[in-house]
Amino acid sequence: MGMTSGTFSPAIEELDRYVLVIQESPSGHVTHSWRPVEEIDLSQFRLQARAERTYGRIVLAAARQRDCHEEFNNCIDTCMDRPLSEDYAHITSIGAKRTHCTKGCWQPYLDCEELQGRRPQEFSATNRAVDWLKRNRNEVLVGSIVVVAGVAFIVAFPPGAIIALIPAAALASSEVVCEPYIAAVAP
Repeated sequence: MGMTSGTFSPAIEELDRYVLVIQESPSGHVTHSWRPVEEIDLSQFRLQARAERTYGRIVLAAARQRDCHEEFNNCIDTCMDRPLSEDYAHITSIGAKRTHCTKGCWQPYLDCEELQGRRPQEFSATNRAVDWLKRNRNEVLVGSIVVVAGVAFIVAFPPGAIIALIPAAALASSEVVCEPYIAAVAP
């Protein structure tokens, strides 16, 4: 099945059966294609069973949207309302204190903005997702979650592609055998 970039987009109900691959040509032109999951070797991307993991990380999966600018302003206001410690006795004017508070609140503001950039991206249409990924391909982190029309994709960087979105369901292993949990109630 020869699919050319931009000419094929799977139906919404079939998204979980396709991998979105974004590539850059030697001339710098960025293209994309939707490839059937069966055409991609997913063995290098398989999710490990919990017991097999030797390391882990916490990924923010869902949370309210933070207003980093508001948090920054609240941080400055809180700092301005508090007396400074004796170590900062040399700061005597309001302007100098505001500068001190602004500097102290700047790094938390930058951290907030960075975390907001790592939030799962969600799109209701495939073309918006593709356009966003092409524009932001250098900022997207491996393992990030992108939701397109209700289907969760995991970001990967396979050989020969800048980025690939692999349906999370395709990465789930059915080979993992879990012992059933047994609950007992003592009298």
